[in-house]
Amino acid sequence: MVRTAISLVMSFVFLVIQTSIVMGIKGYEMIFFDNYSLLASVLAVNFFLSFSILTNIKYWINGRYEKTNSPIDQ
Repeated sequence: MVRTAISLVMSFVFLVIQTSIVMGIKGYEMIFFDNYSLLASVLAVNFFLSFSILTNIKYWINGRYEKTNSPIDQ
C-alpha cells in the first residue's frame, strides 16, 4: 500500500520533470495538457515505472537483510 501511494506521488513528480525537460529543450513557456487520454497514459507509465523501481529497491533491501542475518556468516 505504501509503495502504491509513493508511486502515485512519484508519477506526478516524473511528469513535472519530463515537462520541465521538454520546456527547456523546445523553449516553451507553458504546456497545456488538453488531451486527458495522453495525460492519463503518461501518468500510468510513470506510475508503473516508479512502482517497479520501488519493488526492486524493496527486494534489494530484503536480500541484503537476509544476507547479513544468515547463520552461515555467524
